[in-house]
Amino acid sequence: MTMEFGYKVYMLVMALFTLPIFITPFLAAGGNSSADGIYWFYGLTCHQQASRSICYFPDSGISDCSDVPAHYRAYAVEKEGITGYPFPVCARDVGIYFAALLSGILLLLLKKTDVNVVPNPAWFIIALIPIGLDGGTQLLGWRESTNLLRLLTGGIAGFAFSFYCVPLLNRALPNIKKKK
Repeated sequence: MTMEFGYKVYMLVMALFTLPIFITPFLAAGGNSSADGIYWFYGLTCHQQASRSICYFPDSGISDCSDVPAHYRAYAVEKEGITGYPFPVCARDVGIYFAALLSGILLLLLKKTDVNVVPNPAWFIIALIPIGLDGGTQLLGWRESTNLLRLLTGGIAGFAFSFYCVPLLNRALPNIKKKK
């Protein structure tokens, strides 16, 4: 199996972008000041509304933060008198980024890292329908989504992403070969 350069770039970017999401609340809980910079960085891509986030509570683990006040950019929240630390992106973004990383790993397991044929775009559009309906109906004020639904619909969209991005990167980025 040949691992194309485009695939390697995809996985490097996804890993570097996704893994800090899961580390940040633990850093914040431990008082590590680098968490502030990570929260700030992800604030460039996400609204970071605490009530639409997943939080880490040192005493009880990872939990939904949907019932905390809807303030933005909170690095710490209080729920039932206990301090918790939100992930630096909302539940929908956690689903998108984590599923995009997982589907990249799946490509490796399926030995499809050298693929350069882009699937029919209709499949990607179909994968975007759940997130569009969930986010769109919420944005229009027709209903309020839940963090579980945000996580799932984001996951569907994120999972489909690598099947389109990897072939495009494999086409766009030539393999770097060692000179003999």
